[in-house]
This record gives sequence, structure tokens and C-alpha cells, in this order.
Amino acid sequence: MHMRQWLFAVSFLVSGACFAGTACPNFFVSGSNPSIDASLTPRTTEVCHTEYVLLASGVTKDPVYSAQHLTAAQVAGADSISRTGSFHQETGIPTADRSQDSDYTNSGYDRGHMTPAGDESTIDSEKESFSMANVVPQDHKLNTGEWAKIEAQVRNLATQLGEVYVVTGPAFDPDNIPTIGKDKVAVPEYTWKAVYEPGKGAAAYLCVNDDSITCDVVSLNDIKTLAGVDPFPALSSSMHSNPIGLPLP
Repeated sequence: MHMRQWLFAVSFLVSGACFAGTACPNFFVSGSNPSIDASLTPRTTEVCHTEYVLLASGVTKDPVYSAQHLTAAQVAGADSISRTGSFHQETGIPTADRSQDSDYTNSGYDRGHMTPAGDESTIDSEKESFSMANVVPQDHKLNTGEWAKIEAQVRNLATQLGEVYVVTGPAFDPDNIPTIGKDKVAVPEYTWKAVYEPGKGAAAYLCVNDDSITCDVVSLNDIKTLAGVDPFPALSSSMHSNPIGLPLP
């Protein structure tokens, strides 16, 4: 089935968007953090890190989203350091809302970064990306294959353009949400990565979270419908409905 067909098949009605303030507006287009469906708001906590921000959900034990203002300078810095981080609990959210590294052990899923470690320009910020609130249960073949290629492609765009804004997150099948571990971490049906190229427009990569390696480029409106998140609420309605041509790996 083509991506557009199954997107329509699994889409659900967004019951109403909610806006909240942010303590780290520098990561968002025009300082406006993503708007999210009212059903996603319970037990959410924003955590501002050095080079990214996440909105953690105590209900799913996943991020609602993870966001970056990714620059060419940051990518250059990232290329100059080695991967040294290790997964750790997110101390910036309540203990009851945290997932743990052990939840993923023998689960059959990878700890899939939403903001990639490979985007972080210093050792300290790279370590911050290994927060358990910045990962979701992700299919291993997807995580190490097409998703990793998409992450690299976004870094290439930041290098070419000088900057991009990125919001990444999970989307769930509301009728079937499996969980892993004693903390019942929700397993998403899809993962998505929305990209805004300043002065040009926006679109999102959307991947089925299984080993089929089914990924496509969709509009911001598609993400809003499927995930209940508007990644870039400051952008025009035209940019929301007309995706730019993000290159697929």
C-alpha cells in the first residue's frame, strides 16, 4: 500500500489543538513551540537541553516531540567529536513519568533517538541526547537503515542551507498501542521528522515502525492529523498543506 493510502486509512480526528508556553523558544520557528492535540497534554513536561528541547509524556513514556534548530556550525561540530553517550533516565521529569534503559532490554526494539546523537556538536550535548525521554521503541532495521539515512540527509540540508528547524516524534495507532518493559513504554506505529527550510517551506519524513522500510515525504497537515502534533504552527496554511520536496535517501 502506498504511504498516502495507509496514512488516510489510519488517520484520526484531531479533537483540538493546545498551545502552551516554552522556556526555550530558540529551538522553534518564530519562537512558537508545536501545538498538540488536547488528548496528548496530560502529564507532559518540557525539558530544555543545550541543543534540543523535548516534550516528555508520562502517559506513553515517550517524547511527544523533540525539536532542534540545526545549523551548519552545529553539524560541523558534530563531525569533529566521537559518540560517547550512554542512555540514562531523564531527571528533568517526574520519576513516575520516566522510562528506563532496562525497559528496552530483550524487548525486540532499539532505543531510537528522536533528536540524533549525531547532530550534537559537543561531548556534553551529545551525552544529553541519550536521555531516555528522547527515545522511542524503534524497529532495529528501520533505526539503523532508512531512519539513519534520513538523519544524515537532514544534516546535509543544514550544511547546505546554513540552518533548518527540525521536530521529530512518534505517532500511535489509537486502537492498538503495545508497550514494553515494566514502565509500559508505548510502541509507536510510525516515527516522523518534520523539517522547515527557512524561506522555502516545510515537509516531513514519515516511516512505518517496522522492518518494511516504508518511508515517504508528507505534509505538515498529514503529521497533524496522524500524530496530533503541528510541528510548526507559525507557518502559513499553504506551507502546512503543500510539502516541499525533501529528498528521500
